[in-house]
Amino acid sequence: MKIILYFILLGYLATACQKTDQPAEASSGPPSIEGSWELVENRVNGKVTKPRRAEQFKMFHDGFFSFIMYNPDGSFHGAGSGTYTLDGNQYTEKFRYYSDTAWVGYSDVQSWELKDDTLLFSGFKKVLDRNGKEMAADTWGGDRFVEKRVRSKP
Repeated sequence: MKIILYFILLGYLATACQKTDQPAEASSGPPSIEGSWELVENRVNGKVTKPRRAEQFKMFHDGFFSFIMYNPDGSFHGAGSGTYTLDGNQYTEKFRYYSDTAWVGYSDVQSWELKDDTLLFSGFKKVLDRNGKEMAADTWGGDRFVEKRVRSKP
């Protein structure tokens, strides 16, 4: 009886450990912005402004974002982090930390689109103060920019 159980177990292990030539199934969920992104282009009112725009590196992970910006001359411009949510093509971020502490607790709403390894943000659609009250567009500049980011490579 022990020999029969031994051969059954051996047969199970031999088939369970075989390599298959089938690729893993692709995720059927929505596209993911998870990962690290570098700003490669910024358009304001349709005009490319990258030479005058701070260089930016932004990361998204598990509902959190963080970013750091440098001026073209290499000097520090700003940094921040907080939480984000996606609802369809609407992206909302809320600052928990920011080098300019006046913005801590504020939220902004942007639209987003992912095309392969290119992530586009446009906005701001609206900005909310710490109490969740929508601010007038003339206080923060209105819906004028499109940012183009590409996935960072090591």
